Amino acid sequence: MEKKRRTSIFERLLLVVGFLVLIIGYFFINKIFIAEGYALSWGFLQTVFMWLLMVIFIILLAIGEDIKEGILLQQLDEIRELKNTLIKGKNR
Repeated sequence: MEKKRRTSIFERLLLVVGFLVLIIGYFFINKIFIAEGYALSWGFLQTVFMWLLMVIFIILLAIGEDIKEGILLQQLDEIRELKNTLIKGKNR
């Protein structure tokens, strides 16, 4: 049976920040596109590129946090097993 883990405050905060970056970035990109006269320009391309980098960075942070939590839970289970083994060994 697989254990379900609860989301941490950091993960919830990361989710909120990720959604804000997506929404605010979209509106800024749209604003620059309109300001440039509906044409592709270097300013527009730089804005889109930076926005995509921020989105990728947030996704990588979320993946790293999930991996870290998984490793910590696995280590906690191993430590509990070692503790139980040591306690059983002393009682013999």
